[in-house]
Amino acid sequence: LSPVCLGNLRRAASINAEYMGTLLFFGGLFVLVAALSELGLIREIGRLIADIVKASEPDARLSVACVTILWVSAVVSGFLSNIAFAATMAPVIKIVGEDTELGLPMAPLAWSLCFGTCLGGNLTLIGSAANLIAAGVAQHNGMHISFVAFFKVGGPVWVITNIIAMFWLLAVYVWRDFILSKIICFVA
Repeated sequence: LSPVCLGNLRRAASINAEYMGTLLFFGGLFVLVAALSELGLIREIGRLIADIVKASEPDARLSVACVTILWVSAVVSGFLSNIAFAATMAPVIKIVGEDTELGLPMAPLAWSLCFGTCLGGNLTLIGSAANLIAAGVAQHNGMHISFVAFFKVGGPVWVITNIIAMFWLLAVYVWRDFILSKIICFVA
């Protein structure tokens, strides 16, 4: 029994040594996001989003809010940990959604943040935990994936998926009644 346990301990130590750089990098990203939050940058992003939405026409506010939150989240999440950014932005989205002057429903704002942070991670190698883990595994197996090489593939994927998400958000939450009326007219 003890050789089995000893073998498992050696294997665990080997795995820990292999991925220690990735784990330390993740830790650093979370510290960076926490520091930016403490400095007020995340709050400032939220204020900027609210100001952009308030500056738009009342009829266009939901569209502007969805598109702004999606793209801001997608850009920032491409360079910061998308998990930490989403956790930090959730209260900001809640504040925007509860602003009586704006009168916006919470669901489209939350979905905009979800899509932006999730798809934003496709932009760069450091944008997503999965990207870093995959690059670490590739490196361990002799294949180096550089930041620029990842960006050349991830950038176009990022643009296409965010455009699809933007049109989905607009179709479901903004244009829904218009689309349904056209479908009803066409069927009738």
